[in-house]
Amino acid sequence: MNKYRVFFLPEEIEIFVEEGTTILEAEIQAGLNPDAPCGGKGTCGKCLVEIMDGPNQGVVKACDTPVTANLTVMLSEASTGHSILMDGAKRNIAIKPIVRSLDVEVERCVIGESTSDWERLKKAVSKASGVDEKDIPLSVNVVENLYKALYDNDFKVNVVMCENEIIDIRATNEPIYVMAFDIGTTTVVGYLLDSRTGEQKAVKSMVNPQSQYGADVIQRAEYALEDGPAKLAKVIRGTLNDLINDACEEAGIDKKNLYLISVVGNTCMHHLFTGISPGSLVKAPYNPAISEPMLVDATHYQIKIANGGKVMILPNIAGFVGADTIGVLLATEFDVLEEITLAIDIGTNGEMVLGNKDKMVACSTAAGPAFEGAKIHCGMRGAEGAIDHVKFEGTKFVYSTIGGAKPIGICGSGLMDIIAILLDAMIIEESGRMITADEAEGAIAEANADRIIEFNGKPAFVLATAEESGDGDAVILTQQDVREVQLAKSAMAAGVILMADTLGVAIKDIKKVMIAGAFGNYMDPQSACRIGLIPSELSDVIEPIGNAAGEGSKIAVLNAQEFYRSATIGANAEFVELATHPDFNDTYVDEMFFPEE
Repeated sequence: MNKYRVFFLPEEIEIFVEEGTTILEAEIQAGLNPDAPCGGKGTCGKCLVEIMDGPNQGVVKACDTPVTANLTVMLSEASTGHSILMDGAKRNIAIKPIVRSLDVEVERCVIGESTSDWERLKKAVSKASGVDEKDIPLSVNVVENLYKALYDNDFKVNVVMCENEIIDIRATNEPIYVMAFDIGTTTVVGYLLDSRTGEQKAVKSMVNPQSQYGADVIQRAEYALEDGPAKLAKVIRGTLNDLINDACEEAGIDKKNLYLISVVGNTCMHHLFTGISPGSLVKAPYNPAISEPMLVDATHYQIKIANGGKVMILPNIAGFVGADTIGVLLATEFDVLEEITLAIDIGTNGEMVLGNKDKMVACSTAAGPAFEGAKIHCGMRGAEGAIDHVKFEGTKFVYSTIGGAKPIGICGSGLMDIIAILLDAMIIEESGRMITADEAEGAIAEANADRIIEFNGKPAFVLATAEESGDGDAVILTQQDVREVQLAKSAMAAGVILMADTLGVAIKDIKKVMIAGAFGNYMDPQSACRIGLIPSELSDVIEPIGNAAGEGSKIAVLNAQEFYRSATIGANAEFVELATHPDFNDTYVDEMFFPEE
């Protein structure tokens, strides 16, 4: 079979692929991590590239364009420069990580004695640490190099321990570093920390490269079931290694002193990182393969850190309420709150917890794809050129974009705003129907009637004309987009209502709403309430808490007791399966309508 050269710009990466390979597949083979929210099925239109040189020059879908000749391909600007949230809720903790080091002097063996080097090392470590010798497990990796380590350092060494395990022996007492990760469906963030002081030495982030296999957890799980989880595990582990390298380089730290990383993520991201089949997540009863916290050798997951380094993974609650939610609960100390509190993490998967120290219930809803742009005609993630907020100034329609660039699409916060203001302007009715230009009534609707056009036989609203946009295509909100938002927001609203019912409280009894995640950080709470995503009576108690999942990951990696605490939190959270709740369908349908003003 013929092979052809594909040259990607602006990265200037060259690859040779077999004839018939799609451009999307070529991007994946080249390690470019393309954005393909639909998993390459040709339905989302987000994988657009421009063929600069070769047959059929122009803008095409990478997923359904086969390579039949040598090509030069310009990648979409929208695939780079994503805005990634890295800050989260803060709390003070004692810095007592699960890894620590201590200086020991090991007794020399003399002729006539038969006590092994390992036994004498354990005795020295026991004396210095207070850990009983019998509780120190054998470490094969340490024993392999023990003789040389002792004799090269005159039997005075620095021992690195994880819990009661000796994981490394060093010549001197050098700093120990740790790194906390939040593996989101869309983005990955890593925080490099000094284990002695808790000081943050570097923060690195990037888009989750698994997006090339699908935007949401269901698409990725289905891919893993068809082809196995190995590819998805490999790319995310590679991402963590890249972020580790970048962070250590920026901070001027030798990777040999990075002994521990912590990981949070939703249950599917957890399973795909660990290489566990997600089959149990997509088939009834939708339970996780494992819930408890994990502490595993880093080499098991091909994570390249210090000799004997460990990977700490926080527990899951249920099939689609994962370790990222545990991170949020840990960061906010949800388990000691007195007031009834609602925590919401609106990402590609919407996870919610309601309760206080006495009882907490959790649920998950498939809310995210619309707000991540996957099913919205001009939808996109939070990148440069995305319309992020809109309003009417008098009767004039005004928008802002990320980075101040010309608009090329609309992200989640802008999507919520536009529907909210069109509801107020009576351009969108409570049923979700968008009016035609001829039906416009009222000052705002009449002044903007020229923005109401026909698209695929139904009304659409023009946010930015082709002349105003950054790519020559108008940015519009379609009737189908409104329907997608209705599906997402009704699922979230139904979840809140049914959790309150399970807990035996009224909506008015909720004293605080904490919104975690990037979307929650940038959205307008009033818009969220206006469209019915969050009950309107809670509009005054909404508090964005940023990347609290990442903060929880940092807390666990810096304090062993907090890591152990995460298991208790997970065990005490009661999961509400909305799909089987007897009132879900009726509540879901009721919440499809937008609230009255």
